[in-house]
Amino acid sequence: MNLLKKIFFWLKQKKSKKSFLKNSIIGKDFTCHARSLCRNETGNKQNIIIGDNVSILGSVLLEGNGNITIGDNTTIRHASRISAVESITIGKNVIISNNVVIMDNNSHPVEVEDRLQMSLTKPGTELWKAKYSAHSPIVIEDAVWIGEGASILKGVHIGYGSIVASKAVVTKNIPSYVIAAGNPAKIVKELKNG
Repeated sequence: MNLLKKIFFWLKQKKSKKSFLKNSIIGKDFTCHARSLCRNETGNKQNIIIGDNVSILGSVLLEGNGNITIGDNTTIRHASRISAVESITIGKNVIISNNVVIMDNNSHPVEVEDRLQMSLTKPGTELWKAKYSAHSPIVIEDAVWIGEGASILKGVHIGYGSIVASKAVVTKNIPSYVIAAGNPAKIVKELKNG
């Protein structure tokens, strides 16, 4: 990487970190990437709490009256997106791989009439906000590993130490100490617990 590119990357990374400092409470030893983003539309930075030694290389997005909590020693890899309008709780020592989507909402209304009303307005205006869609809290317990390209959908609880395989779509709760794979995700293996 030549010097100009390094300077450009450093400036973008500084801007990214500033978005986290402005929109969330972050712990010690926090790192982010130049393409990372933190957007908090609640107006209260206390609604996004990030623990110590957390690395976020993706995006954290919050609207409505929601909250997001990310535990210590958790890593969220490149191009992953955490999006909440109600509540997403991610435990300690969680590994979230690249291109993972974790959304506690549908991002748009399901009813035809509501979608028609939305489509009559410009994208990005009020009716396009995810807070008008169905939503339900997500909990990801400690020591979970979520594989690349997985999707964790609204209302899901993932138990301690479990693994969500690459490209899995999690629509129902996953107990502790299992591997879940597929679309929709199903338990494919039990893990030793401790």
